[in-house]
Amino acid sequence: MTDLGIRLSGPTGVLAGRLPVPPSKSLTNRALIAGAVAGGGVIVDPLDCEDTRLLAAALNTAGWAVKWSGRTITIGPMTPVESLIKVDLGNSGTGARLLLALLASVPGHFIVDGSPRLRQRPMGPLIQVLSTLGARMEASNNRMLPVSVEGRRLRGGQADIRPGVSSQFVSALLLAAPLFIDGLDLRIVGPLPSEPYLDLTDRVLGDFGADVERSSDNRQWRVAGGGLKRVRWSVEGDWSAAAFPIAAAAVAGGWVELPGLDRDSAQGDRIVCDILADAGMVFEWFGDRLVAKGPVTRPVFADLGASPDTFPALAAVAACRVPGSKLTGLGNLLHKESSRLQVMASNLRNLGARIQVGDETFEVEKTVDRKADFLRSVQAADDHRIAMAMAVTALEAGPLELDSPSSVAKSFPDFWIRWDALLRGEGSSD
Repeated sequence: MTDLGIRLSGPTGVLAGRLPVPPSKSLTNRALIAGAVAGGGVIVDPLDCEDTRLLAAALNTAGWAVKWSGRTITIGPMTPVESLIKVDLGNSGTGARLLLALLASVPGHFIVDGSPRLRQRPMGPLIQVLSTLGARMEASNNRMLPVSVEGRRLRGGQADIRPGVSSQFVSALLLAAPLFIDGLDLRIVGPLPSEPYLDLTDRVLGDFGADVERSSDNRQWRVAGGGLKRVRWSVEGDWSAAAFPIAAAAVAGGWVELPGLDRDSAQGDRIVCDILADAGMVFEWFGDRLVAKGPVTRPVFADLGASPDTFPALAAVAACRVPGSKLTGLGNLLHKESSRLQVMASNLRNLGARIQVGDETFEVEKTVDRKADFLRSVQAADDHRIAMAMAVTALEAGPLELDSPSSVAKSFPDFWIRWDALLRGEGSSD
């Protein structure tokens, strides 16, 4: 493998292997922010990937003492810096949004920026609410990055937000709220995408000692001021990453063992099991080990409005097995690391699938053609989840050549090592 391309293995027969999933990226990022709000803390077993390293480095640059040593991150108190501080979040939308709210709430002068793609991703709803709460922020290019922030202690109080394309705007406000003098009373108006991610935010806030109240429909939130507690906090396995080895068994058949997952996790992407069970898969739990048995035998139907990160894996399954699958609730995929709906459809069409795409829908009329002796090319579009989905697709379509395999570093740095071990029937150890 080089960064110029990688050959993805074609059909290998039924699977029989083990693939430990990495820790949760979403929880690691939230814990980093909570530790900064608390002025200290220890995160155990964080996900060590491009996104989390970018956020940890940004916090360190902005004045927090952040030390990453092996499987532990230690966060110290913030030391305000008088000079202008520039932080670069690369292609991390989550990191940029969570950090913007934090920096608006502490002393200092900051500029938050990122990659060309991150500069295209919306920040407006968050900037608007922070401004109404008294934050001093200047954004370019229609409220996108780069953003200049003159941070200070905010009064807080009541605010409304229309999150539009991302629940991350809500999470950013909630995680910063303990720093507000009067806390935050937040009302959510309009569509609320990816709602289960708010459960993760609530869990982290609670574990770090926040006083949080929320309505049963997640539309009203109250977070008290007064800061957070310094705690030692462990990160569970990532259901977003688990979707890909599960999808492998769905396509190739056989079984995959996935250690390190929480059956009762607050992560919304655990719904991938329910979706694929409805399509014929079998799932069994042995403690914290999940065994997924495939293949799927029926079309895949799902509304992914609350769990959009599962789309690439499920689209690969849908396009490889039984015609007639339909995935809906996909309107926000335009604002991910790539335009995921269009990129996945283009790749799968190039492999012979007949795909119908609407603004929020993905339908499979014909599955991919299998060409075991012919190498075809697909594009990752520098998107980690597209790259991993193409590895799943290759199990049915035949060997594929994928560009920019290093894009998986964003969330699953050793994916290719663990994937190859899985296909050899070996599995890999933690």
